[in-house]
Amino acid sequence: MTDLVGLGMTEQVGIMRGTISDLAAAKGSSQVDDLVDMGLYAFVLGVIATSAGLLRWRIERLDWRIGVVMLAIVAVCVTLIAGYEAYTTGNGPVIHRGLVYALGAAFPLAVLLTAGQFREISKPLGIALYIGGAVWALLGPGLFVVPTAWDGAYERVLAALMLAWFVTMGVMIWRDPNIARQVSDEQRS
Repeated sequence: MTDLVGLGMTEQVGIMRGTISDLAAAKGSSQVDDLVDMGLYAFVLGVIATSAGLLRWRIERLDWRIGVVMLAIVAVCVTLIAGYEAYTTGNGPVIHRGLVYALGAAFPLAVLLTAGQFREISKPLGIALYIGGAVWALLGPGLFVVPTAWDGAYERVLAALMLAWFVTMGVMIWRDPNIARQVSDEQRS
């Protein structure tokens, strides 16, 4: 949401051509930079809340636990992307691209590794999550080869797919924060 509001506040970055990072690093527009960074930090809080909610379910499966660790990596990557702006100043090491690669690997892994347990809870949901994780894993690397004229739109589609997963998790956690009581010990391990 802050991305879209920020786009309306500057003419330097467009929805099709400019990425979210371009918007956060817009020259001479500290209000836009602050707004987008605030949105990224709010997203990180959502990632942490989702991780806590998934851990609260006390699922013992190894794939589940690794998936939650992947969410922690997503949170660290987004925090560093928002907070470390060496890529805009020219000073210090450029870590942005490496963080985007890590994020691009950690998120689909989190989705795919947790999908198995969701399939035990709801077969259609589990299948949808497997498909969504695979789609994101296939589309993610395309961000680095899509023409510059389209990379902003492409990144926003990936972000929307990511947000859809977090909304789905939020609904699942909200509906039943103690789902562990509904899942047999055999399904949880």
